[in-house]
Amino acid sequence: MRSRPADTARECSPFLDSLIARHRGWFAELSDKGRLEKAIGPATNELGSRITSLGLDAGLRVFRNQEMMRIVWRELNRRASLEDTMADLSTLAELCLQAATRSHSDELIDNFGVPTSSQGQTQEFVIISMGKLGGRELNLSSDIDVVFSFPGAGHCDGGKNLSSEQFFLRLARRVVRSLSEITENGFCFRVDTRLRPFGESGPLVCSFGAMEQYYQREGRDWERYALVKARPVAGNLEAGAELISSLSPFVYRRYIDFGAVEALHEMYASLREDSARHDRAMDIKRGPGGIREIEFLVQAFQLLRGGREPVLQTPSLLQALRSIEQLSILPGKTVESLSQSYEFLRRLENAIQALHDQQTHSLPQGNDLLRVARVMGFEQSSALLRALEDTRNSVSGCIESSFPERAPEAAASSSFGRWQAIRAGAWRTDAAIGSPMKNFMGALSRLSLSNRAAQRLDRFMPGLLEQIDAGDSSTDVIGDVLDLVLAICRRSAYLALLVQNPPALKRMLSLFAQSDWIAAIVIRHPALLDELIDPALGKLLPDRDEMNATAQRILESHHDAESCLQALNHMKMSFSLRVAVAEMETTLSARQVQQSLTSLAEAILECCTVVARREIQRKHGTLPGEGIAVIGYGSLGAAELGYDSDLDLIFLYASGESLSGGARPLAAEQYQTAVVRRLLGFLTATTTSGRLYEVDTRLRPNGRSGLLVSSITAFEKYQKKDAWTWELQALSRARPCAGSAKIGTAFRRIRAEILGLSRDPVHLRSQVQKMRQRLRQAHPSGDRFKHDEGGLIDIDFIAQLGVLEFGASEPGNLEATGTLEQLRELAEGRWLTTAQFQILSETHVTLARARHLALLSRSPAEPVPDDRRCLEICRSYLEKPKTRKPLRGDQGKMCP
Repeated sequence: MRSRPADTARECSPFLDSLIARHRGWFAELSDKGRLEKAIGPATNELGSRITSLGLDAGLRVFRNQEMMRIVWRELNRRASLEDTMADLSTLAELCLQAATRSHSDELIDNFGVPTSSQGQTQEFVIISMGKLGGRELNLSSDIDVVFSFPGAGHCDGGKNLSSEQFFLRLARRVVRSLSEITENGFCFRVDTRLRPFGESGPLVCSFGAMEQYYQREGRDWERYALVKARPVAGNLEAGAELISSLSPFVYRRYIDFGAVEALHEMYASLREDSARHDRAMDIKRGPGGIREIEFLVQAFQLLRGGREPVLQTPSLLQALRSIEQLSILPGKTVESLSQSYEFLRRLENAIQALHDQQTHSLPQGNDLLRVARVMGFEQSSALLRALEDTRNSVSGCIESSFPERAPEAAASSSFGRWQAIRAGAWRTDAAIGSPMKNFMGALSRLSLSNRAAQRLDRFMPGLLEQIDAGDSSTDVIGDVLDLVLAICRRSAYLALLVQNPPALKRMLSLFAQSDWIAAIVIRHPALLDELIDPALGKLLPDRDEMNATAQRILESHHDAESCLQALNHMKMSFSLRVAVAEMETTLSARQVQQSLTSLAEAILECCTVVARREIQRKHGTLPGEGIAVIGYGSLGAAELGYDSDLDLIFLYASGESLSGGARPLAAEQYQTAVVRRLLGFLTATTTSGRLYEVDTRLRPNGRSGLLVSSITAFEKYQKKDAWTWELQALSRARPCAGSAKIGTAFRRIRAEILGLSRDPVHLRSQVQKMRQRLRQAHPSGDRFKHDEGGLIDIDFIAQLGVLEFGASEPGNLEATGTLEQLRELAEGRWLTTAQFQILSETHVTLARARHLALLSRSPAEPVPDDRRCLEICRSYLEKPKTRKPLRGDQGKMCP
C-alpha cells in the first residue's frame, strides 16, 4: 500500500471534483463549520432552510448534493468510518423522505381535508424502508426500497369525498416524483417500490390490515428475507413500528424455522448460479464472494434463529454479525473475517460509485480502475485485484462452510423404493423393523398431512431407514425414533432439519440408543433437535457465565411474561440436554454436573424474579427497599441438583412501613407476597415448551401454615427460638440463590450464628437419627441410591449432624452447604477421621454418578455399590448414639 495524499477524494472522484468546482462556496462552508473533519451529520433545519428558500424539489436536490459533497469527501479521504458513511447516507435519505412527505401531505390536506378512519380518527401515512436503507447501510449511489402504507379505510373530512386510500395514493406518487425525478439540479434518490405486496402488480399503497392479510396468506419465503430489514423511516414512525411488530411472526417463527432451510437452499442455489454468470466476474456485489453473499448468509441465520433469539431481529447487518458471534452461531474468527471482507467490499463499492455518481458495482477499467485502487490504498491496479480475489475467496469459504451443499433428493436413495413399498403396505412383511413400523404406520394413517409435510416425510424416511439398517438399534430405540417422527410430521420443518443435516440424524439415533431420557425429552420438545446440529454437543459442559448471559438476553429481549417463559423453558431444556450428553460421553464428575444444573436453575430463578417484580410494578408501582431474596434449600442450596430435582425455596424481605408508589399501593408484606406468588406461577406454569420446575416452599418458618414470605427479622427470631432440629438440618444446606444481595448477606450471617450455637450432642443425635428413620420409612422402595442404608441421604445426614454438633467449636467451618464440602471441613476439623472422610466422599461421588446414569441410560441400572465400610460409618452415627461431654445449652427443638 502507499501513503495517502492530502485529498485523495478530489484526485480519484471526477464527480466530486466537478461538484466542488461548481460550488466552491459549499465546500468552504462545510470546511468552516468543521463538518469535513468532524462527524456532524445531515440536519433537519438545514434541509428546511433550503426548501424555504428554493422550494421543495430544488431544495431537496441542493441539500442532497451539498451533503453528498461532504460524505464523499470524508469517505474517500478516510475521515469517516464505514458505519459513519452508511449512517450519514441513510439519514440523508430519511430526512428527504420525511420532508417530502410532510410537504405534500400538508398540500393535500389543504385541498381535501384530513384523512380519517370510519370512526373519525385522524390517519397518517407510514413509509417502511427495506433493503439497505432499512439497515441504515446505503452506499454512495443506492436507490431506496420503500413500501407505503396507511391505517385503513376512511375518508378525508374536507367535503370532496376523497377516500383515505386515494389521498395516500396521491401522496405516495408525489413523494416518489419529488425524490426521483431528474431536474436541472439532478435527482435526490431513486425510489424502488417493487417490494410491496404483490410487487409491481399490487397497489402502490396498502392498508395495515391488507398487508397483514397478504403476508399471512400469500407471503413467500423471499419476502420474509426482505422483511428482515424492514424499518419505519417517514410518516407516523410509531404506527410504522407497530405494523412491523405485527408482521414479526411471519418473519421470525417462534421455533427455529428449519422449513426455511429448503427455501434458503433454493435462494442460495439461485444466488450462486447468478454469481457464476460470465458478466458477473467483475461485479463486487453480485459476483462470487461478493456483498450479496455476505448479506445472504447473515440474513439466513436471522431467519432461522431470530424467532428464538430476538437479539438477531435487527435490520443492521453489522449488528446481526455481532449478535451471531455473541450467540456462538459462527466462530469468532469467521465473524471477524466476514466483517473485514464486508468493510473491504463496501469501501470498494463506494470508491467505484464515487467516480461518476453512478449506481454500478462493477470494477471499471483503465484510469478509473487506478483511481479506485488509490482510494483503497494501493499503488497499482494489480495489487487491488489480488486483494479483491483474496477477499472473495475468503467470503466463499465462509459461506460454503456455513451453508453446506443440499442433501440429495430421496428419489436418488437406494431406500426410496423400500419406503414407497412400506407406504403401500409392505410394512407387514418388513421384518427388519417389525412392530415399531406397524405401530408407526397405523398412527400415520390417522394423521392428516399437508402436501408439503408428506413430501418432506418421503424425503426423510429413506435416509432414516438407511441409518437404522446401518446401526444396531433395539426395538425400543426404533420405536422412540418413529414416535418422534409422528410428533414432528405436522410440524414438518423439523423433518427438513434432519433431511438437510444427515449428521444430525445420525447423532439423534446415537443419543436415543444411549438414553431413553434424552429420547423422551426430544420427543416432547422437538425444538431441541436444533442442538443436534451443534458439533460441540457433548464436548463441553456449559458454564455459569454462558447461562447467565443467555438468561440476560431473554430478559432484555422478551418484554411479555409469556414469551419470556417460553424462552426460559427452552433454555432449561437445551442446557440440560447439553449437560446430560456431556456427562454420558465425557469423564465429568457428578459434582460438576450438579453444579452446572444448579447454575442453570439460579440463572432461571434470577430471571423469573425480575420478570415477576416487573409484573407487580406495572400494577402496584415500585416499592422502596431491597426487594426479596430467594433462598435455596435442599439440593439447590447444596448445589447438588439433578436432572429431575425440584426446588426447595423460601423468600425473605426487609420489612418496612413504606407503600408502593402505584395507583393501587400495597404494603411491603402484601407487595412481596404478590411478587412471590407471581414468581411461583412462572416457575410451575405449564407452557407449550414445558414447565420449569416443581417448587416446594414447606421449609419456610411454620411450614404450610406459615406466611409465604418472611421478613428477615421474623426469620431470624424463628430460627433462634422456634426452629425444630430438622429445620436446622435443612438450614445447613441453605444459601441465597437469587434476588437481593443485601438480604442474602443478612441470611448468611443469621445462618452462621444459628449453626454456631452450642447444642446437647446426645439430644441432637437422637433427633437426627429419628428423622432419618422417618425418612427411610416414608421411602421403603424409593430411589435406592438415595434412600437405602448407606446411601446419599445417610451421608448427607452425617454431614448435617457434623455441622450442627461441631459448629459451636469451629464456627469458621460453616460456609459450605454441599455435602462433599461439608465433609471436607469436618475432616479438617477432626470431627471425622481422614479415613472416614475418604470413604464417605468416595461413596457419595460414586452413588451420585450412578444415580445420574441410571436416570439417563437405557442400560439396566447399575447395582447400588455395596461398601461395608461406608455402611458401618453411617450406622455408627445414625443408629448408635455416642455419649459425649454435653456442650453448653440445648438450642433447637427436637423433631416432632
